[in-house]
Amino acid sequence: MKAKTTFAAFCSISIMFLSFLFTADTLFAEQKNENVTMRDAVSALEQGRAHHNRGDYRQAIREYSRFMKLIPGRADAHYRRGMAYDNLGDFNLAIQDYNKAIEINPKHVEAHNNRGVAYDNLGNLSQAIQDYDKAIKLRPGYAEAYNNRGAAYVKLGDMDKALKDFYAAIAWNPNFADAYYNRGTIHHKLGSFGQAIKDLDTAIELNPAYASAYYNRGIIHGKLGKKNKEAEDFTKAIDLGRQEKPGKPMDVLGKEGEKTRELEEIKKRMNELALENERQRQELTEAARIRKQSEELARENERQRRELTAAARIRKQSDELARENERQRQELTAAAEIRKQEPSSAGQNKTMMDLTAIDWFKKGYSSGISGNNQEAIAAYDKAIELNPNFAEAYYVRGIAYNNLGDPNRALQDLNKTIEFNKEFAGAYYMRGLAYNNLGNPDQAMVNYKTAAGFGFKTAQDYLKGQGISW
Repeated sequence: MKAKTTFAAFCSISIMFLSFLFTADTLFAEQKNENVTMRDAVSALEQGRAHHNRGDYRQAIREYSRFMKLIPGRADAHYRRGMAYDNLGDFNLAIQDYNKAIEINPKHVEAHNNRGVAYDNLGNLSQAIQDYDKAIKLRPGYAEAYNNRGAAYVKLGDMDKALKDFYAAIAWNPNFADAYYNRGTIHHKLGSFGQAIKDLDTAIELNPAYASAYYNRGIIHGKLGKKNKEAEDFTKAIDLGRQEKPGKPMDVLGKEGEKTRELEEIKKRMNELALENERQRQELTEAARIRKQSEELARENERQRRELTAAARIRKQSDELARENERQRQELTAAAEIRKQEPSSAGQNKTMMDLTAIDWFKKGYSSGISGNNQEAIAAYDKAIELNPNFAEAYYVRGIAYNNLGDPNRALQDLNKTIEFNKEFAGAYYMRGLAYNNLGNPDQAMVNYKTAAGFGFKTAQDYLKGQGISW
């Protein structure tokens, strides 16, 4: 399968939000305006930040705009609103806000970096690189800017410059998982599979929830003929992708079109592996059946031979029986050869009654990918009916209920999941979302912290953004 290296994802996953969660003091320290109600300004900023963290970018933009009317001329306010526009895909409006932030504060390094990302998304790579250059000049150790500039060079086809930037990003930040991932992807494109796997291994070690790294490592394992490792990595990528975007089954590389294509490739390859395994199983089963029949026939012939030898008077009958046995043997051999050439219909005739709990689980997952949560829930019901201890089935059914706006029913399934597996990090995070939807932020926070404590990256990032430790 041909490798996908979608470097638009490199920019979209760059650390655009490191400087986002400033305290209000930064914006209010420069001046005081007696005609402005400071309390209203603070409220607008905090509400904007809260909406931003929840992914409600349009409401965040309204609050940031309200803040700027109360206290104009703040670079960070324009920077924040620019990020919100970025997340909505409105890169032109994002650039306008970044321009204003830079006009107010020419040394606003994050605004230069993010404006570069916006230009990158618009296809203006030369302008993007100029902004990354400026960000690096202002902050020579800015690993994220090196990483983003490397991604831009990849799009321009300059792999040498791209590699240098990824190496520089890692040199400045040895724990930069994204830079290892990007460098590994370049080595993959250049055919250096061993080095690519080393980089992807490091990215996963630094970020065990890195779905894209598992996906690309799976592709390389497939090219190297390591089918079991390929299947393991693809399965892990699917599972992690579901966790990274609650309510959506998969988000491997960040952009919707690319995500869909890569998910289809994973499904196609997994189907190919399953078909290959089934073909080999059938061949081995058929060979064993023929071998057993041959052994039985050999024993029968030996018994008859002894009987015919002891009874010479029935030698003629023995000859006839031997010829008959030979004919039967030839017919069996011919039949076996024909069966080898015929396609098996074992998987085609499986009825709904034959489906196992795993089959129903997979069917539910497939429905979830298509956005059919009701159909997914029905399939998960069947899986749980067949295996009442199927913790993962309760988990994904809880996600489906959350997607349908039924947090109470979601809580029942997520509680059941945690009952089976006290360390199921994703279940704690999803339970936190359900409590949040029920208007119980205290319980939601308890679950977010538990998920973060078990290493769930989405929960960790959210709490970091809130300035909350776990």
